[in-house]
Amino acid sequence: MNIGNQIACFRKRKQLTQQELAEKLFVSDKTVSSWEQNRTEPSLELIVKLSEILSCRISDLLYIGVEKNNIETEIKIKITEEEYTDLEKFMKENAIFKEESRQLDTYYQPSNRNFVNKEKIETKQKISEWLRIGERGNKSILNYKKWYDVHCDEYEVEIDDTESLKKIFKALEIEKLITVNKTRITYFYLNKYEVALDYVKNLGYFIEIEIKKYTKEIKKEYDDLIKVIKNLNLNLNAIDKRGYPYHLIEKQFKKNHLLQF
Repeated sequence: MNIGNQIACFRKRKQLTQQELAEKLFVSDKTVSSWEQNRTEPSLELIVKLSEILSCRISDLLYIGVEKNNIETEIKIKITEEEYTDLEKFMKENAIFKEESRQLDTYYQPSNRNFVNKEKIETKQKISEWLRIGERGNKSILNYKKWYDVHCDEYEVEIDDTESLKKIFKALEIEKLITVNKTRITYFYLNKYEVALDYVKNLGYFIEIEIKKYTKEIKKEYDDLIKVIKNLNLNLNAIDKRGYPYHLIEKQFKKNHLLQF
């Protein structure tokens, strides 16, 4: 599905005509028609306004080209506080601000599955899957990810009764691993990428760049993402492939003298 189809879909859900939508955007109905027929695309500024008027996420409008439902391609890099400050300034000047939020992510593990354990921490193995409950303001989201080479499968659903879900987890022996507490500032960059600047309590500063608009096969999209990282003068050797919960669990193990380092 491309951006024109997305605009038409969300416009109809809001029961707006092309003329009514055009008036809210201060453009002509011919412009809206041109978008929906995929002859032209709205600017980034208009995409932001469209998301507000149509009550959808910006990323919902940008999922175009190759279908990538339930697939995520992103790179996370550890950065210094100085780099964080410089990147924040650069994004303010060259990208579209989305939001600033505080996020609490609690990670879980079924008793019969070893997402992470003492042996994996000791040998610094890559963690290939995570299960978490994420708190986003007044919303809670259940999320599962499984990683492959350069992408991961991702499934998530909003939950309206977190406490009951936690009781279900307990009954099924799905145990809590760790809670990640972070502040995130999010931007849309180059009409294609979601850039998140994170400060994670007890871990420090990170940047996470995720592809939000696919037009090529995943491997080629990943190669382009690497080019973006290089252009931002980020250190490819600092790419983090384990994730925030791994590092916090590792720190917890060290603190409790469970490992010998």
